[in-house]
Amino acid sequence: MRRLLWSVLLALLAAAVLCPVRAFAFGKNKIVYQKFDWRIYRAPHFDVYYYPEEESLLQEVVSDAESQYVRLSQILDHEIKFRIPLIYYKTHAEFEQTNIVLELLPEFVGAFAEPIENRMVLPMDVPPDKKYSLIGHELTHVFEFSILYQESLSRAFRSNVPGWIMEGLASHLGQDEDNFDRMIIRDAVVNGLIPPIHRVQGVNFIIYRYGQAAFDFIEERYGSEGIRNFLWEYRKSLLANNVDKPLKDAFGLEADEFDRQFKKFLQKKYLPALLEKKEAEDYGKEIAPKPKGYREQEFVTFSPALSPSGELIAALTTRYEDLDVVIISAKDGNVFRNLTKGFTNKFEYPVYGAFQGKKDLTWSPEGDKVAFFARRENERALLIYDALRGDLERMVSIPGVDDELSPAWSPGGQTIAFEGNRGGQVDLFTYNLETAEIKNLTQDEFYDGNPAWSPDGKQILYNRRINTSEKIFMVDADDPSRKVQLTFGDSLDIQPSFSRDGKKVWYSSDANGGIFNLYSLSLESGEIRRLTDVLGGVFTPLEMPDEDGKSSLAYTYYGNGLFRLFRVTPGEPEAVIRPADQAREPAELLPFQPPLQLSLDEDKKKKYDKTRYHVENAPSVLVGVADDGTVLSNAQILLSDLLGDHRMFFDFQSVSTFSNFNYAYLNLKNRLNWSLSATDFRDFYVVQSLSGQSFRTRQFSRYTGASGDISYPFNRAYRIGAGVGYYSRSIDRPLGINVTTGQTEFAQISESFPLLSWSFSGDTTRFKEFGPYHGRRFELRQDWAPTVSASGDTDLFRSGTFVNSILDYRAYHRVTSRSLLALRLVGVVSNGHGYNIYSMGGLNQLRGYDYREFFGNRLSFLNAEFRFPLVDALAFPFGVIRDLRGFLFFDLGSAWFGGREFFHPDLGFEVKLAVNGQVFPNSFVNDGSGNIIRRRFDFWDSKNGKLGDGRASYGFGWGFYLGPFQLTWSYARQLPNTLEVCEAQSLTPPVTCTITRIDDPFHKTGSISTFYIARDF
Repeated sequence: MRRLLWSVLLALLAAAVLCPVRAFAFGKNKIVYQKFDWRIYRAPHFDVYYYPEEESLLQEVVSDAESQYVRLSQILDHEIKFRIPLIYYKTHAEFEQTNIVLELLPEFVGAFAEPIENRMVLPMDVPPDKKYSLIGHELTHVFEFSILYQESLSRAFRSNVPGWIMEGLASHLGQDEDNFDRMIIRDAVVNGLIPPIHRVQGVNFIIYRYGQAAFDFIEERYGSEGIRNFLWEYRKSLLANNVDKPLKDAFGLEADEFDRQFKKFLQKKYLPALLEKKEAEDYGKEIAPKPKGYREQEFVTFSPALSPSGELIAALTTRYEDLDVVIISAKDGNVFRNLTKGFTNKFEYPVYGAFQGKKDLTWSPEGDKVAFFARRENERALLIYDALRGDLERMVSIPGVDDELSPAWSPGGQTIAFEGNRGGQVDLFTYNLETAEIKNLTQDEFYDGNPAWSPDGKQILYNRRINTSEKIFMVDADDPSRKVQLTFGDSLDIQPSFSRDGKKVWYSSDANGGIFNLYSLSLESGEIRRLTDVLGGVFTPLEMPDEDGKSSLAYTYYGNGLFRLFRVTPGEPEAVIRPADQAREPAELLPFQPPLQLSLDEDKKKKYDKTRYHVENAPSVLVGVADDGTVLSNAQILLSDLLGDHRMFFDFQSVSTFSNFNYAYLNLKNRLNWSLSATDFRDFYVVQSLSGQSFRTRQFSRYTGASGDISYPFNRAYRIGAGVGYYSRSIDRPLGINVTTGQTEFAQISESFPLLSWSFSGDTTRFKEFGPYHGRRFELRQDWAPTVSASGDTDLFRSGTFVNSILDYRAYHRVTSRSLLALRLVGVVSNGHGYNIYSMGGLNQLRGYDYREFFGNRLSFLNAEFRFPLVDALAFPFGVIRDLRGFLFFDLGSAWFGGREFFHPDLGFEVKLAVNGQVFPNSFVNDGSGNIIRRRFDFWDSKNGKLGDGRASYGFGWGFYLGPFQLTWSYARQLPNTLEVCEAQSLTPPVTCTITRIDDPFHKTGSISTFYIARDF
């Protein structure tokens, strides 16, 4: 317990050095690539934030938002008393640049709302009906905030509403579920995977789908009033996070009974399909390795693209943990090559839209290249790979177009068609690989996608979204004005492709009861055939070469929770739809429109130019007591403006009688970030005066000053920074052992100096749920400070200019899917008369030694670890231990004083003083004339084959999570080392002595067991 309390002290101090060197700032860079000139429009219930480049969307956004507000307020019988900030971006790439959240936003985050300022933040590059649902989903969250938190930040900070309630209700009322989502939950129900809804935890796909299904059940059974009653009852139990009581009070059901009836509701809805429908195996055979059951090592394979010969398939797969593009055999699924094997910094990840009904890969007509889009910085670049050698041949940026997807190589080989967003409108485009010319093929107000060339290259099939449906159109490649609609009705007809003779169109459609099946359309007769009747879903049909006079198809099938590739030879159709029986849309095709169409009032537009700050997070307050009775505290407050571009941090710390204050202002509005900071920092280091005794003294230091810093990111991985400031400090500097008293003497120095600094950092680390997994991260920093004034014992210790150089390098290399090698190297050098004093030891620096045991103006240590999993979870009455992982380690390092200014002008060596056999550790001997006698640092004792001033340990340990804490236990064994001592002949100055080598009496080979709260490096 004493060690545990001491470790709490360390965590609260959050400082491994004895002076206020700025903390290392690892992490990928979040970059604002463009300048946003924000404006505000005051709608009836919303303050809408936009910028001029997207002003054309303003009326649509306002109409959608106000329509959804009226609808939701009627359903929930609730009026929101505050104005709702709605911040929207033209594209998702621009949305990812928002500073409202400082984390990097991946592409799968469609939008978000948060309760601090009840803000809604959304991108607008989705079809109009999807945009309407997206606004409804996020606005439902704001209604939830208003109902549950009652405009109380304290309730918002202290509560922990289950995700299935927050996201499930938002999906239910936002009406954003489509047949892709229903396919997922239908498959789970028929396979018996229905978790108790009130026990679903975390933030994942399950909470959206099962949460929505739960509120579908509530509305069907109890109506909209039942939803309202549940929310109001849950509000009473909000801070207790008790779901059982509101279920009982609202519906008269115990939680287990609610789960039973909800499960029965799902089974009644979806189980009949189990008896009526077929599986993919009933039509053909799988052409990829088949996983078994719901296991962690299972993978998905999807988005096939067929080579011109039909012998090979390019596909996306998670077989190798990351999402990769692989080349496989069209017959048996054997993998010939993984094109994206291994980690790379050339791009971030392949872009995929398969789960939204898109195609993702394409082959060149020669059959030797594969192309797809991949995310790189703030754009999607077209990557062209050599399919035979696996080399990345070309990476193409397409200027002026965003959200590129679904590439399709023309039969001539010079052009690639794709869908993209230009100016807020999604159309089909072509890119000429030779001239780099970009053409807009469709240029209309509808959302177009999924291009597919005819065998002769004259026609292009594509999808057009009409209202809430996806229909198949065909456009003349040379004359884009010639467009023909091929399918009709209110279904989703997606991913069309030509047959090899150009007479048929293969596609996937949910026209049969909302389940995606395989269809064919004859371009000669107009006849439609449904070729499957499956339980899961069929996607991306592609015709393969004839075998034995019969054509076959490759497609993706979803079932049993996985996407897999299948091959089928079409037999008799499940249904035939004659042209006379097919539905027809009206002559005039209209895009989706919200119920309310509002006109804009120009007088309500204004520029966003007034920065107002609010509390951005729950104030953090920690209090603890160390094993020596020292009282510790730490409090932090973060303020931000509405858009997150301006932030202020306040940090207060106290350790015993020492109190610290730090303030920082950050301007994140542009790519070049800048900040202002001020600090009043008091700290101490510990000196143990005599060996074999526990007497320790605290030596004081204080830093006060202010600085300004800038930071410029080159890309998401690397950045450079610089700063300038002015500081004053007071510090106790060690002079040496007084050989008469046996005590260390100190000089008290006060000085002021400007501080100039620069830094270079990089981070390419990839993470898994257990932490860093693969990659590199580093920071190199240097400070230069010329002293301009000094006072105190300057006659005993000279003041002057100093330079600090600091390197922190960390590397991670995967070994298996859950084990890795980790390496950390830290080096610190402070040169000059005004050098800084640093310390290290203990924790995960030098395990097996005391915390801050070693100090000096030079410091270096190395950690090497092999990390591996032990147990995923252990349940106890007091809580659940999660992610129990083990590690083997080796630590090596030391701290010392160095530099010519520290050496005796005549002797030029340092000694460890020994008088009458008693050795004084960390001693700096004063020869009585004001000179400090020191020897040069000797890390390795080559004569004895042992460590000299270096220290090393090895051992093993394990760590785990218990609630929010990461607890670590380690067992360390020290390596032997020797010590150079000066056997003093007399206590009367000047000191004379004989230098000899002995085994270190303080660190004999031994072991130590430690238990502490700390994060791994």
